Amino acid sequence: MLNTQTPLPPAQEDVGTLDVHSIFLTIQGEGPYAGHPAVFIRLHGCNLQCPGCDTEYTDSLLKLTPDMIARQVRDTGHSAGLIVITGGEPFRQNITATVWHLISQGYNVQVESNGVFAPSTGLPFDDERFTLVVSPKTAKIHPMTAKAAHVYKYVICESNVAEDGLPISALHHPLPEGRTVARPPVGWVGEVYINPMDEYSTRLNENNYKAAVNAVMNGTGNWIGPMILGVQMHKIVGLP
Repeated sequence: MLNTQTPLPPAQEDVGTLDVHSIFLTIQGEGPYAGHPAVFIRLHGCNLQCPGCDTEYTDSLLKLTPDMIARQVRDTGHSAGLIVITGGEPFRQNITATVWHLISQGYNVQVESNGVFAPSTGLPFDDERFTLVVSPKTAKIHPMTAKAAHVYKYVICESNVAEDGLPISALHHPLPEGRTVARPPVGWVGEVYINPMDEYSTRLNENNYKAAVNAVMNGTGNWIGPMILGVQMHKIVGLP
């Protein structure tokens, strides 16, 4: 899949609404909540243009307040308690008011970021109901976001794996010569999830699965915590 969606800069700091692409009920297929029913809030726009991105985030634009978002979440009929804020890139916008509003409604909130921008000010990083998953695509991520991450997630493809088991690049995003995609900070404590890249080819995907398994079994880095295999469960069962 060749991503032709146009990268966008950060949005205004706080205009009372979020630019939303879509809100839908699915199964969280990756990361620490894999297998859990979840409502995804897919935000509009991204600052990157990864050639291997498998997500559409620009063909729809809704400007929604936190209360409007919460109402649409309830309208899905979801009662299991997990909300995933993703994109695009969530930290292009100020998501703090929406996160707190959803937590006040009784939901757990997971945010998935590429890590380039600093996190929105005032997010509840110490609250067990909030989880920040960082999935780096660039050689450098914002130091505040790097330290605040509860979980890291990487996409692996064959012949693109470094000695520590993490990818040299992710989703074919170009990097400066001699650089690799950003790693967790030295001494960071947490789980690192490894997902094989979906290249829409049975042969390529089988090789990517093998590379991801080898990374999990044999990889080692400067962080403290396990490497865990993921398989994009939502795609296997035919959900968005």
